[in-house]
Order: sequence, then structure tokens, then C-alpha cells
Amino acid sequence: MSRGEERSLVIRGGVVFNGYEVLGRLDVRVSGGTVVELGPGLRGDLEIDARDAVVMPGLVDAHFHFMGMRGGDIVRGLLLEDPRVRLLRAAQWARRMLRAGITTVRDCGEPNALPLRRAIAEGAVEGPTIYAAGPPLSQTFGHGDILHSVPIQWNAFSEICDGVDACRAAARRVLRMGADFIKVMATGGVVSERDRPEWPQMSPEELRAIVWEAAKVGAHVAAHAHGDRGARLAVEAGVTSIEHGTLLTMDTVRAMAERGIALVPTLTIQHVLYRYGRQLGLNEWALEKIVEVRERAPRVVQMARELGVTILAGTDLFFETGLDIDIGGNWIEAVLLVEEGGLSPVEALRAATSNVRRLGIRAGTIEVGERADIVVVDGDPTQNIRDLGRVRHVVREGRPVR
Repeated sequence: MSRGEERSLVIRGGVVFNGYEVLGRLDVRVSGGTVVELGPGLRGDLEIDARDAVVMPGLVDAHFHFMGMRGGDIVRGLLLEDPRVRLLRAAQWARRMLRAGITTVRDCGEPNALPLRRAIAEGAVEGPTIYAAGPPLSQTFGHGDILHSVPIQWNAFSEICDGVDACRAAARRVLRMGADFIKVMATGGVVSERDRPEWPQMSPEELRAIVWEAAKVGAHVAAHAHGDRGARLAVEAGVTSIEHGTLLTMDTVRAMAERGIALVPTLTIQHVLYRYGRQLGLNEWALEKIVEVRERAPRVVQMARELGVTILAGTDLFFETGLDIDIGGNWIEAVLLVEEGGLSPVEALRAATSNVRRLGIRAGTIEVGERADIVVVDGDPTQNIRDLGRVRHVVREGRPVR
């Protein structure tokens, strides 16, 4: 049956949260992969009974990595594991996430995401819609130069570029690969051994060149930035989002608010590494650094909320943990935004749905004419955010998957 011949589906009688606000008890009719009508008493060929549940947009993980790794030692994973095996694991992650209600994923740097995105779009693999950055851009001895401590010249993770011309060329290469947006490393990080989260990386001229190349083709730039100085350079260069932002000052957060730059605080990975890092095989140098960034992160979220910065829910998960927080439990980021960041449940739901539109991604809403990615949730996450873990039905592009 072709898309145009699909039967219509009605999700009946649930309390609808459309990504922005609670609309009340309505029916939602979808056909041809899109929402076609909202209102009472609608009729369709198929029906999902949601009369005792909340109907809301499929969840968005705005910062994820389909790396297909097990355990937190990223150097070992990239060096010793066959990338084909990691890709097959990532395909299983995609299926697990979709069935948990995550219908859109923004992959912030991993070459595997590009072929996985295509396989899902073709229907060969079950999973969420993926917006992929492909390989991230990093300076030599930068956060994306993850194997700089290894005495061999090899890098299969990022595009290493130094100088304006090289950065411009690297941006063009990842766009040619099919990247939907560009990820740039603007500071050091936690899981790269010899740099520091507070160290700025990339010059102002390099960052502006990358932003310019993305803007020419209508793409956005996401900047990995823990430290305040590097984040401020990225803000001034015109990036669209700051990823992590754990060490930001009030002045930089205020500059983000004035320029409409979003924050993706990634509380989930910080929580996991801080609480379980040694158990998960995290290196000693990473264990030391995660303490520094973890302690500041919730306060930065609170500042961003107070100043009106758009906040998005992104987990930054890049490996299987085997713990209570794992791939498929990505909804926990919204929980942490409430319990640690001070957001209300409705604000956290917006962070996990409609706020992604700030990045130019059309997802996260239930509106006529928009893609029909919808979940039916037991309980009421607008009051108790932990009810996000009680997904009963998932609809992706108008088709039930659970």
C-alpha cells in the first residue's frame, strides 16, 4: 500500500499536549504520515484508545551519539572495536529508542549516524528520524582529536582542521557527506585525555568560517563548549546552540539569550559518568574532570531558565551502560531538567519536544500539516515528569510501531 493510499488513524479521547501547551481532551486524526485534524468526534479507519492517557509529540533527544559502544572507555572503543559491529549495535539502539517514544534524534557527531539515517529512512531499519552532524570538527589537540594520546596517526571520529582555510574545507567536506548540521569542538572536554573542559579551542576566525559555510546552505552549527571563554567565542561567531555549557557565567548566558542561542545541557551523561564512571570503565583522568563539570551544570540550567534561553533535552549518551539509565531511557533528561535544573514539568516537556524547532528541525509538535510522530503516555507527565517512562503507544510518521 502506498503512502497516499494509507488508511487514516485516529488517536481517540486523550488529553493532548501539543508540544507547547495542554489543549484538553481531543481526538487526533493522522493520514499520509501527517496530522490532518484535531477535534472531538473524529473518525478513522484505525483507532487507538487514549481516553485514560496523555497524547503528546514523540520525544526528541537533541544530543546523542550512535557510536554503538559498550562501556565508557572511548579510546578503547574507537581503537579496538570493529566499526561495523558498532554500527550494528547502533541500529539496535535506534529500534530500542523508537519503541520507548523517542521519535527524533539529533546525532551530535558520529560517522555511523549517516548510513543509519539512510537505512531508517528507507525502512531497512526501525528507528527514529535522525538529524546527523557526521564527523565533528576539531582542532589538532582538541576534544575531537580523541586519540591524540595514542602514538599512531589515526582518527576515525572527527575532521581535524587548523586554520581558517582548513576549517572551511572541513565544513564543506562534512556537508558533502550529507551532514544536516555541523558540530564543532569549541572547548576541551571530559573524555579526551590531555585537554581541559575550560580551555578554549578554535580561534574566532576559524569558528566564523565554519558558521559561514553552514549558513550558506541553511544548516546550523552546534558548539561543544564547557568552558566560558570558548563558549563566548562560539556565541560571538554565531553558532545556533551551546552543547553542555557546564562552566558558563551569567554574562555568557545573557549573551545567548540576547542572540537567541539555545542551550543543550546534557545532564544525563554527566549524571551517569559522575555516579557510575568507575564502574563503567571511565579512565582516571576523565573521572577527575567529570567532578568539575557536574557540580556547576544544574546552576547553569537555572540561569538559562531565568534569562529566557531556549533549553533542549539531550542526553549525550554514546555507550550502553547496562544500568538503570541506559539507551532507550533517554526521557530521563527531562526528569533531570525538572529535578536538578528547576524547570517545571511543562517546561521540560517543551525542552524534549517543540523547542527543537529553534534549531530549524520540524519535529516535536502535534499540529495540522506536521509529521505525525506521537506517543500515548499513561499517567500525566505535565504533572509528574517521570510518567514519560510509561509510554503505551508510539506512532511514527502516522504508523503505529508499538
